[in-house]
Amino acid sequence: MSRRALLGGQDDREVMPWTDAATIQDNCTGCGACIDACPEGILSAGRGGHPVIDFSTACTFCRACAEACPEPVFDLERDPPWQAVAVIDSACFEPQGIACRACEDECDVDALRARPMLGGRAEMRVDTDACTGCGGCVSSCPAGAISIVELEVADA
Repeated sequence: MSRRALLGGQDDREVMPWTDAATIQDNCTGCGACIDACPEGILSAGRGGHPVIDFSTACTFCRACAEACPEPVFDLERDPPWQAVAVIDSACFEPQGIACRACEDECDVDALRARPMLGGRAEMRVDTDACTGCGGCVSSCPAGAISIVELEVADA
């Protein structure tokens, strides 16, 4: 099991905007239309041909994947497209006294912020209300300390 799966209960690659793992499992035929349509090139075929995300760059939420899908996999009425956020694990350099903040620099919505600590160290914090889960911070992290996980949403 991956470090990310242990941390968030699922691998960040299983997270997709406008859908969920169960809907993908039940309805995706593995045709690859969503993969071919992704202008960022961050989708690839996983088990059964189902799409998985490699956050080598940020998801722009352009909707191309959902619009290209011929099956009832995506729900473009979802707003926001998913309940996914960045999570920073203990491999982060900042608490170890190594100045980095690459994720903070990469975040367009200012969801990642360094909180100063004693001894010249800092703790990176994620503002889950601001984080869109785009994944832009994932590839910017030289420590590999960031993953995107779907939040548990309580039924109303």
